[in-house]
Amino acid sequence: MIALGGLLVIVFVSVQFVFLPLLDQKKELTRVLAIEQDAVAQMTRLQAQYMALSRDMDTGQSIMASRPRDFTLFSFLDTQAEKSGVKKNIDYMRPFSQNLDDSPYVVSKVRLKLKNMYLNDFIRFLNAVETSGNGVYVISLSLSKTGEKENLLEAVLEAQTLMNKEPN
Repeated sequence: MIALGGLLVIVFVSVQFVFLPLLDQKKELTRVLAIEQDAVAQMTRLQAQYMALSRDMDTGQSIMASRPRDFTLFSFLDTQAEKSGVKKNIDYMRPFSQNLDDSPYVVSKVRLKLKNMYLNDFIRFLNAVETSGNGVYVISLSLSKTGEKENLLEAVLEAQTLMNKEPN
């Protein structure tokens, strides 16, 4: 009986102080491993985002370098409006810019309102702006029907591009 009791005490102590702590440690290691795997996955996503932003910045710099030295967004939009036949429809063009902190760049923007034009003329203008290769993007667009027959459009759009703060 004493030997059986001693054996039960040894088994109990072994389970309580050896086996159960090992199981708890395994659970903790599994939990830590899952956390670390999530951290690695997040770092991989952040690295991919950084690489994409870096490529975009390189592309933006090459676009700015390929533009004429006297390039301005206002004159570019005015020229594209004239080429596409919608210059007579311009109600107003309002340029403004947004400084980027700790950056040698400024975001140049122009808000443009076009009145009483046909859809085909507007599409020709929009296509000329977006596909010019000058890094000009339409970031806001509002269209509405106008005219007695309502087959004419009124458009308000905002275009932007990245510019150097100081001329080179």
